[in-house]
Amino acid sequence: MFVLTWVFVLFTFTHALERFVPLHQEWHLSCRADSYFDPPQTQAASSVVSELLLTFTLENQHAVLRYHLGNELSSAESIVLQGDVVKVDFYALNYELQMRLKNKKINDDSILLGYLLNELTVSETQLINGETLPLEVQLNSINDDQSRATLTFIPSNSIWSCEIIPAVLPQPH
Repeated sequence: MFVLTWVFVLFTFTHALERFVPLHQEWHLSCRADSYFDPPQTQAASSVVSELLLTFTLENQHAVLRYHLGNELSSAESIVLQGDVVKVDFYALNYELQMRLKNKKINDDSILLGYLLNELTVSETQLINGETLPLEVQLNSINDDQSRATLTFIPSNSIWSCEIIPAVLPQPH
């Protein structure tokens, strides 16, 4: 009887924990920033205002980072990294990822590439040659209605304020 009581208590606790403390196996974040970059190899006297977009998708053990940079002086650039979650600290919402470059559209005098090398703390050869990139990101400062969160890249401490996009569940036909 004692064992049966403990099994029931454990089941009740686990069920309550799942209901009230979401494990967040799935995240869809949309992040946007107005950025000011010094244009490389130009005679321009002022910085170029650009719109930098980041989408971060985490579904179960798979992660995708999509960066898009656009401004009026050069064609848009984009980089997509895909990979896997190798470790999760659910208490801190800290995710260790192993990513690889899957798609790139960069200019010869890329502004986005320089930015990413700093944010991801990787070398250009690691990124461009498709080597495995160990990344660590943390979700924090999630607001009460779970519509916004802060995404921090570790160790660079790059911080993004992001909109949390609710998961779209398939509708029955």
